[in-house]
Amino acid sequence: MTTAQPARLSLRAARRLAIGAQGIAAPLPTGRLDIRHLRRAMDCMGLLQIDAVNVLARSHLLVLRARMGGTHDAVLGLLERAAYARRSDERELTEYWGHEASFVRVADWPLFGWRMRRGAAGDMWSGYARFGEANQPKIAAALDWMTANGPASTAEVDAAMDWGPGVRGPWGTRSNGKLALAWLFWAGRVGVADRAGFVRRYDVIERVLPPEVVEAVVDEPDAHRALLADAARCLGVATADDLIDYHRLPKRIAPARIAELVADGQLREVAVEGWDRPGYVPAGQRAARRQSRSVLLSPFDPLVWHRPRAERLFGFHYRIEIYTPKAKRQYGYFVLPFLHDDALVARLDVRVDRERNVLEVPASWTEPGSWPNDAAAETKALEALATELHALSAWCGGEGVSVLSRGDLAGRLRAAVTGADC
Repeated sequence: MTTAQPARLSLRAARRLAIGAQGIAAPLPTGRLDIRHLRRAMDCMGLLQIDAVNVLARSHLLVLRARMGGTHDAVLGLLERAAYARRSDERELTEYWGHEASFVRVADWPLFGWRMRRGAAGDMWSGYARFGEANQPKIAAALDWMTANGPASTAEVDAAMDWGPGVRGPWGTRSNGKLALAWLFWAGRVGVADRAGFVRRYDVIERVLPPEVVEAVVDEPDAHRALLADAARCLGVATADDLIDYHRLPKRIAPARIAELVADGQLREVAVEGWDRPGYVPAGQRAARRQSRSVLLSPFDPLVWHRPRAERLFGFHYRIEIYTPKAKRQYGYFVLPFLHDDALVARLDVRVDRERNVLEVPASWTEPGSWPNDAAAETKALEALATELHALSAWCGGEGVSVLSRGDLAGRLRAAVTGADC
């Protein structure tokens, strides 16, 4: 009996599958944004990583912009209404640990119950686990106080509990209230009711989510299979490592669940050109017909957040340099990949100069092997990038674009930006 060989997929076809699955090939919505556009974006991504970096705007808003367009305030308003509606039965999104801290669909919250149960048993980040092991009375007191008093920030819980000094760690001192609420959040006992700026306000989970969601129990193997299948749908084509990383599943267990999905016919193994390991696509996945839009991507966009996949899929070696000392940065502080014609063709260090109210580009670089090598294609790429920079500036509330001199693309891009501004 011979074993069927996996279907072969060109690298370009794999890129198009990945881009199409993430919703960055379909035309942007026209007219006023509404909740349907946010739902469509979330259906493409499954979840949305939250990040506080605010060089341009909160990073997760840039991720939504790439799929929704609109204005900054429109995107933010839709996200806040979906995640923090006053009534729990009106919420479509909620915060939890998905791919790091994330917005997840409320309907998917029970799929993370295994993580909550493991967390309550001590399987969570080591600092939270140590605190939980030593401080269950404090954690119970914080939960009881919140049950009686309603939504509160960590500072409000600290003030009410009067616990004194916090716990020192590698990232500074964390208060007892912060650690208690982080433990409860991981264990699924509290959720995020709303935010005041960047500050979370927590409440008991029964007031954050509807009872049918809170009470739903999904067995761990079933939850893992569902999350892996969802990751495959969102990624379009992916290796086992890519699928596991998407929801940060247990590395020792997930491969067996992937094999089960292949055996069940939910996933199909493929051999992707240039990959040294099998790829997987959802059963029935159709080839994408549209090219990518030309768009600057957040460093935390699902298309590029798993750096080994970005390198395997696009030949794009990507490392965020926010925490690298300035003198040692290769490309810049907040560097955005530029997606154009199904490739990552350039990278730009970008920030908003609040005093001059312009979008500033301190450095701009072509991507070797991907940047167009003929004049007509290069002109097209430059025009697309200049248009995207002006659009991003307007989206951030800026009134223009300023391209500085660092990087091999700077001179050409400055000329294109100036031309696009005329």
